[in-house]
Amino acid sequence: MKRPKFHPMELVRVRTPGRHEKLGSRPPGTLTMRKTTTVEIAGLINGAASADGDSMTPAYYIRIDDLPAILIYEKWLEEA
Repeated sequence: MKRPKFHPMELVRVRTPGRHEKLGSRPPGTLTMRKTTTVEIAGLINGAASADGDSMTPAYYIRIDDLPAILIYEKWLEEA
């Protein structure tokens, strides 16, 4: 089972997708891209099963400015 890479109260940045990158099913909104924020909650959510049979994937609740908490997949975050 995967473990979350980031922890609560850690500073992270929402990354911008590459020019030819496929966005997937839940890309971050344009208002959140390139923003630095704090992880509020880190955990695992049930997603599609991978090749090794694991269906849990790391996800986070982050808060940016006055927006409500945002659920985001780990692949969209990078170290600040």
